[in-house]
Amino acid sequence: MSTPSQAQRLISLAAGVVQEFAPDDAIYAAANAGFNAAGIWCDLNTWSDELTDKVKTALTETGITALDIEVVWFKPGEPLDTHDRFIDIAKAVGAKNILCVSSETDINETKNKFKHLCQLSEGSGIRIALEFLAITEIDSLEKALEVVRDVDHPSGGLLIDTLHLQRTGSSVAELAKLAEQSPHLLPYLQFCDASATLADSSFEGILEDALYLRKLLGEGELPLRDLLKSIDSQLPISLEIRARELIDAYPRLQDRADAVFANSRQFFSEES
Repeated sequence: MSTPSQAQRLISLAAGVVQEFAPDDAIYAAANAGFNAAGIWCDLNTWSDELTDKVKTALTETGITALDIEVVWFKPGEPLDTHDRFIDIAKAVGAKNILCVSSETDINETKNKFKHLCQLSEGSGIRIALEFLAITEIDSLEKALEVVRDVDHPSGGLLIDTLHLQRTGSSVAELAKLAEQSPHLLPYLQFCDASATLADSSFEGILEDALYLRKLLGEGELPLRDLLKSIDSQLPISLEIRARELIDAYPRLQDRADAVFANSRQFFSEES
């Protein structure tokens, strides 16, 4: 088993990259590829106590870190406790972060639900990381910061995805300023490459771009090296490289994990 080139930094295989596979299998594949962390995809409709035990065993046997578990999606009209089980699962497996997004049309409802999860996570060390993206109501860095800052809870945090940062009109300079002035708001970062422009700005086009058109590091046109220089050298990075090209080229779980790790190792080694 190899190790990430930046040994002290957590480099994680994001759950979305291998979403069609069982979470425990994905953890073993990530570790075998060389990652020191992995993300966990959690569907509350199918998640069982047996799966919790399998994930815990996989993490124990591999020794890698569960960087995050996803995804909590706030939606209008749902009870406040809809996503409470995420906290229990995250505590059980030792996940460091819970990723959440919001389709709540009222930003105050997003704040209420975000605050609720933050309060439930008190004392566990788990961070509740709010992500912004163009297809949700929290569709900008500004709105996400408003939620996190207004809730003002130590468990709250902001998740920045390099694709969504660019697609929603924010800049490297804004990330650098945030990382310098409020580093405590950034528990980790999602990293991928992509084309410089969005080919189709419809809802369907934005969704396709986010789920299937990302690129391996260095194979697109995003200012990744400038982005990397703007953050702390130890900030954990989740490789959110969701791409149809990867799925088609590497249908086997281990092959896909190996390909993503090999690409990241080369990219990060060039930064050393």
